[in-house]
Amino acid sequence: MKYFKKIHVILLASIISVACEADFEETNRNPNEPVNVSPAYLLNTSIFNTINLFGGDMRERVFSHYSHYVSVGGGQFERYATFPASNNGYWETAYVDCLQPLQQIQLNYGDDPEFNNRVAIAKIFENYLFSQIVAIWGSVPKTHALTGEPYIPYDKEEEIYYDILADLKEAAESIEIGGDKYSSSADAIYNGDLEKWRKFAITLRLRIAVRLSNANEGEANNVITEILTNESQTISSQDETANAFWGTNSSTWSYLYQENVVEAVSNASSLAVINESLIQYMLPYEDPRLPIYAEPASQGPREGEYFGQPKTTDLPEGVEMNPNPHLDLAPADYSMIGDYFLRPDEEFVFLSYAESSFLKSEAALKGWGGTKSAEEYYTEGITASMAKYNIPKQDINIYLEKPGIAWNTAVDTTGRGNEFTDFIGITTSAILEPDPFRQIVMQDWIAGFYQGLDAWTLIRRTQVLEFPPHFNPDEGEGGTVGYAHIPQRIKYPDIEYQVNLPELEKALQWLDGPDALKTKLWFALPTKTNPFLPE
Repeated sequence: MKYFKKIHVILLASIISVACEADFEETNRNPNEPVNVSPAYLLNTSIFNTINLFGGDMRERVFSHYSHYVSVGGGQFERYATFPASNNGYWETAYVDCLQPLQQIQLNYGDDPEFNNRVAIAKIFENYLFSQIVAIWGSVPKTHALTGEPYIPYDKEEEIYYDILADLKEAAESIEIGGDKYSSSADAIYNGDLEKWRKFAITLRLRIAVRLSNANEGEANNVITEILTNESQTISSQDETANAFWGTNSSTWSYLYQENVVEAVSNASSLAVINESLIQYMLPYEDPRLPIYAEPASQGPREGEYFGQPKTTDLPEGVEMNPNPHLDLAPADYSMIGDYFLRPDEEFVFLSYAESSFLKSEAALKGWGGTKSAEEYYTEGITASMAKYNIPKQDINIYLEKPGIAWNTAVDTTGRGNEFTDFIGITTSAILEPDPFRQIVMQDWIAGFYQGLDAWTLIRRTQVLEFPPHFNPDEGEGGTVGYAHIPQRIKYPDIEYQVNLPELEKALQWLDGPDALKTKLWFALPTKTNPFLPE
């Protein structure tokens, strides 16, 4: 893409001048000495740019909405439309700031055996990035990306997934324990631990295989069975979670801390607050994680209670509610995001121990392998999620025994059905009949709170959880019915229409519909409709 050539020089200059340490806080280069861009600088540059992309404005405006974790009033992405300038920026950041440093490691050190493991790690993280990029837009440039050519061919969505599976397998197998590695300060994810990087690569393969199980069950089965025959090589403990942390100064702290704490007063009308759906799936089950995820409302008509904000106070056509309990309320009248997530050095999770357990539970439920039963993995995932927040074992056990939470059980909603529904009453979080698959997905979604992109992907590939649509969408996204379901993808950025149109036009033919938010991607299932609303 033409703009890569222009930005490439700027990018390399910024990489050369900044040595990112593990906490992204310090630079340690003598400006009077010759500069050599080492893998140490490049890896952490990519990691820091990645968490700022997927955990910054893009998370708040896009992923946290599409995952139904939080609500932010206002803009086009929040109203299930597209803001072109931001979309261009997301695309450029993904390719230039996140992927390019990893490409440089492979280009500059790929033929040097002394850098074998560090190149393999760059390849692993590169494929993590592509697994997220393809889940956002669909078919994208991969094989020929970052070459600086005028026009960059796109790769078909399904072929990208197959390539990722192969690349991760090769990279994991090429790691030589005892060989070269990044120093602790040069690896913000695993502090140079080669075994953990290998487990991340293998568990990422598990995630991808489960993701494509709707579209290619045979391939998914083969990959998952292969992985689970050597399950010890997957993420199996809390300290193996792939994560990184922002810093504690103004140049390195998290976007959410900046928006919701530092600039809370100026952002009072647009603060990110807890979504109604999260309360709906946690409060009636007395989930002990709720006080970690959210704060009781500090003011307003539900002061002292857990109270979530819907995406809009608008009602569907034909529905009247007087009074409307959300009309004229401000963000401060709702539950704020819990303090754990509002630290300047907040955690960003790439792939957790809890998710690894739920992936195995889903695979075991389908009879695709594993050393434990689907129920045991399910219990392990919930326990891992809660133990992360130091929830007492006794509280975990009480939760695991609740109807609807206990494996293969349903909840009794007699006399309390409205506790499980949204404020309009068109969706429910109640497990009304035994459904282990829905239980796995529900717990995976809850455990992944604020991993917005991963949760959005989970929703699209499973379509078993109920969420209300947006009743005030932007740019005609509501069509003739006046509402819009959770988007299935993001539209291609305008800049691609300007600089890479011949190749983009080929990719557009691979879409299962127009270049629109509602067009389903290859891995996903059709949007779950609502029986109470006209289609």
